[in-house]
Amino acid sequence: MSARIAHIVAVALAALWLSQPAWPQEKGARERTFLRAAELFDKAKTPGDYREAAALWEALLADGYRNGAVYYNIGNACMRAGDYGRAIAAYRKAKLYRPRDPYLEANLNQALASAPGRLPDAPTPWWKHVMFWSGWLSFPEKFIAVVAVFGASFLLATAGLVWRTRKAYWFSGAVLIAALFLSVDAALAYYDVTESQRAVVVTETVARKGIGEKYEPAFDQPLKDGAEFTIVGRSGEWVLGHFEGIGDGWLRRDSVVE
Repeated sequence: MSARIAHIVAVALAALWLSQPAWPQEKGARERTFLRAAELFDKAKTPGDYREAAALWEALLADGYRNGAVYYNIGNACMRAGDYGRAIAAYRKAKLYRPRDPYLEANLNQALASAPGRLPDAPTPWWKHVMFWSGWLSFPEKFIAVVAVFGASFLLATAGLVWRTRKAYWFSGAVLIAALFLSVDAALAYYDVTESQRAVVVTETVARKGIGEKYEPAFDQPLKDGAEFTIVGRSGEWVLGHFEGIGDGWLRRDSVVE
């Protein structure tokens, strides 16, 4: 049990590091970049203009600054540019931070409907039925919930020790089990943010049966912009994906966004 709790604490600390406040000068530079991108977006008239705005927001991601607003704006800029796969990828990331945002949900659905390469949706994993709250809480909220529930369990255990009542121990154990479930969900959200296992095709490409252009196509038709898939493996400049309804294939990494 102690090893598992130590792992959870390590994940929580890593998540807090990702979202820690910047030094004033860094914060000012990031704000200027964000506002410059917003100005470009507002004045944009061509797909190239929108891509330029998206590139500025993406520079913030490369600098380690991640939040729902940045991903959401990247999605909007890519959507206006007609880059539906990139928009879908950005909106999916934004949902980790803003799961209850109706505008985000509407924009994601519009991008999915517009993408020429959309494939059937993957079935919902069984664990999401068990952890039914997973889609309600944002990435940061899940870690706050973990800390709060672990704290409640500790307080109940302390109360049981002080007043020597078994009920407090039972409640403490039940709350601890809930905290462990929340911890698993928070850890999965953390890995979604830092090491996603999902990706989207962003340019028409041919999936191969092996690593390299010499291998035969894996499917009858090329994959088009917006085709989502689960990453099964990686090797150099190639990624192996599982595409719902059609099977597995290798793609060049420069044709997808994770």
